[in-house]
Amino acid sequence: MCGRYSFSKKKVPLEHRFADKLEGLAFEPNFDARPSQKLPVIIPNAPKAIMATWASPEKEPDGKPTLPFNVRQENLLYIPRFKALLPDHRCIIPVDGFFEWKELEEEIEEPSANAPAPVDLGLDLFGNPIRSKEEKSRARKAKPHKQKYRFTLKNEEPFGLAGLWRESLLPDTGELVPYFSIITTGANEAVEPYHDRMPVILTPQAEEIWLNNRLEEKQWYNVLKPYDSRQMSVMAIDEYESTLGNYVTPALNSK
Repeated sequence: MCGRYSFSKKKVPLEHRFADKLEGLAFEPNFDARPSQKLPVIIPNAPKAIMATWASPEKEPDGKPTLPFNVRQENLLYIPRFKALLPDHRCIIPVDGFFEWKELEEEIEEPSANAPAPVDLGLDLFGNPIRSKEEKSRARKAKPHKQKYRFTLKNEEPFGLAGLWRESLLPDTGELVPYFSIITTGANEAVEPYHDRMPVILTPQAEEIWLNNRLEEKQWYNVLKPYDSRQMSVMAIDEYESTLGNYVTPALNSK
């Protein structure tokens, strides 16, 4: 699953392969990109990237989204509306990192040495000791909280995610509006401790194959696989600071 990522054009070196595609495209740095936002997308046979909305609000007759924020790699060849996009509506989503959250359980709060001794309130109907509200509060296990993690390449360069895109006609204005979805695959060893899915990260060579409309379906599909985990980095980050582009370790609950 991939529901958040970050991207800033300022982090794209002039010599990077994305630089020419993004030149002249106006967009603000986004350190917490999410579905429904307009974001840069690189499409086949286009000299420049376009701005497209992440996920379409349209629904199929069965109620499922026409183009959701994620499409599973396994479904590309079996769900007709996704399979129909493969020949000429593949795209690359430039990013410099993506995020996942992992539930962390708090330790049970132990009573302090100065805490008053438990009061004997007798037994309930089932023979269990009756506890006071204070004892229940101390013994209650805290609700799990989630720690945010950021995944990048070790060289910290921007990279491309495989995606699909399509255009929809707005009935009110007649305007064609582009939308995109990120393709996911099984998690590699870097991501698996945090989530069982990950976005398909394309190598520079795989990007060329993915955007080449002269190739066949099998060639496109073969580049959709988990990325080499040895080339990736992961770190726990502060939730609030990360939305500002400050990827610092959390002050508390760092695990």
